[in-house]
Amino acid sequence: IIVGAGIGGTTTALLLSRKVKNITIDVFDRFPKIVGSTIGGTWAANVYPGVRCDVPSHAYQLSFAPNTQWSEYYPQGAEIQQYYENTVKRFGLFDRFHLRHEVLGATWDERLNVWSVEVRNLDTGHIRTETADFFISSQGRISTPKYLQLEGLYTKFRGEVIHTARWRDEVDLTGRRVAVIGNGASGQQLIPNILSKVQRIDHYVRTKTWVTATFAKDLYEASADASGGPKFTNEELDLFKKDPKAYLEFRRQLELTLHRPPGADVLGSEANHSLRDAIIDTMLRRIGGDKDFLARILPDYAPGCKRLTPAPGYLEALVGPKVDYITDRIVRADETGLWTADGVHREVDVIVTATGFETGFTTHFPVLGLGGVDLKEAWSQDGELGYPNTYLGIMAPNVPNYFTVLQAQGNARGGTVPLQIEIAATFIAKATRKIQSQSYVALHPSAHAATEFNDIVSGYFDDKVTSDKCGSWFKQAPGRSRVLIAWPGSLHHRAGILKDPRWEDFHFVRSPDAKRNRFEYFGNGWTEKEARGDEREITDYLHEVRDVFEAAEHAHEAVAIKSKL
Repeated sequence: IIVGAGIGGTTTALLLSRKVKNITIDVFDRFPKIVGSTIGGTWAANVYPGVRCDVPSHAYQLSFAPNTQWSEYYPQGAEIQQYYENTVKRFGLFDRFHLRHEVLGATWDERLNVWSVEVRNLDTGHIRTETADFFISSQGRISTPKYLQLEGLYTKFRGEVIHTARWRDEVDLTGRRVAVIGNGASGQQLIPNILSKVQRIDHYVRTKTWVTATFAKDLYEASADASGGPKFTNEELDLFKKDPKAYLEFRRQLELTLHRPPGADVLGSEANHSLRDAIIDTMLRRIGGDKDFLARILPDYAPGCKRLTPAPGYLEALVGPKVDYITDRIVRADETGLWTADGVHREVDVIVTATGFETGFTTHFPVLGLGGVDLKEAWSQDGELGYPNTYLGIMAPNVPNYFTVLQAQGNARGGTVPLQIEIAATFIAKATRKIQSQSYVALHPSAHAATEFNDIVSGYFDDKVTSDKCGSWFKQAPGRSRVLIAWPGSLHHRAGILKDPRWEDFHFVRSPDAKRNRFEYFGNGWTEKEARGDEREITDYLHEVRDVFEAAEHAHEAVAIKSKL
């Protein structure tokens, strides 16, 4: 059972369906009716005007399922959602996705060595219990909207209130006075994309943010009138489709820009100061050289403490005649608008809360492992441990056959989110195959192994920019607090460590048949492959050899999924 039909759960389902034999996969996702029943997670939930990814289309895709026909350099959210849904259908897994089904809780049954999972059908209200050998949480770290708690907002204000993550297309902003609260990625994308139709925008900002030219150096710098960058021409799309080598090289050059050298992530380093200067130059250029306004919008923390955001058109909108940039604290709402701490009342017709998401680094529902330990309670900030005590950002001690995707410590520096997911899913496949093929029924990492991993995590981020005084969903609290999102190292560092599981870190439970002899799985000494008698399968160790050294490196290993599909 996989929780979450975002790109984490979707990618994991796709890879496990090919990497693990004799597997049955069920994916449950809880999205409310306002979002609709679609695969894609955050890319299904966020449909506000202007939503798109700031990572290039041809990098923000699965390495094993490339799409040569992306329409723009930076993809719109709807195109990303459609890509993942189409890939699920292509793999024949669409019927295994149970949308509008909410997981209420999961309990490990120590007697039967299975997960018992309570699931509620959100259309009928019916609750049923599902069982599974393995339970994978990909619930999404940005999936539950954070609703603004403000006196009078939902009880007195007579206009419309809408959260960017629960956008309603029927809300017409034409000629209306709009308040936009929040300047994270959604607020920055929304403002330039509604600017032309509204009468005016009151933009309320609590924390200032660094606005970069691009997400990474050497990428295309999008503009207000072309926020997706250049559209691919018919000639380019035709080349990508017909010339695999040319397309591979194009993708390689994009990917190289996302593997940044170390240095700028160290607080107080020369590289971080240089990055700061470069971003200031970009921001000053985008606001037409207005140094007084620059002083109003510059953050007081190091760049990289929060996620850097390009936001084409956002800064240009702030210095335009339609936008009022407000940093005074909002104290309450009344029937017609908002009051700020300086005693000013501003009337508006619509209030948009671009206030982001609740942090999702511990489970949204009870997960009970050995001895009834509940991860939801133990890992919460006020719980027994106070933070997600993961093993390598994928598993949890004393919680057998449980895995997480894109949760705490599940995202390394460099590369893209889809690639990070592939690394995790491949590790999960290896653990699953070991249980499946060697007469075990369960495994879980030792508490000592998890503790020592988390000691490494704590020490690694001591001198990093994430420890500066900003507040961010990257970490537990503003200022110097525990970093939750990140792996202690680069993508290649993470991939190398997770490539070969450290089985010595695990506790294993043998199947009943193997309690007398651990090699029970030897069977009668023959394989199903031989019984089927397929000639190609029997000689599958033979391949066309183009490079003798490469052939030696991969001899007798499973053929990589990238070359199969």
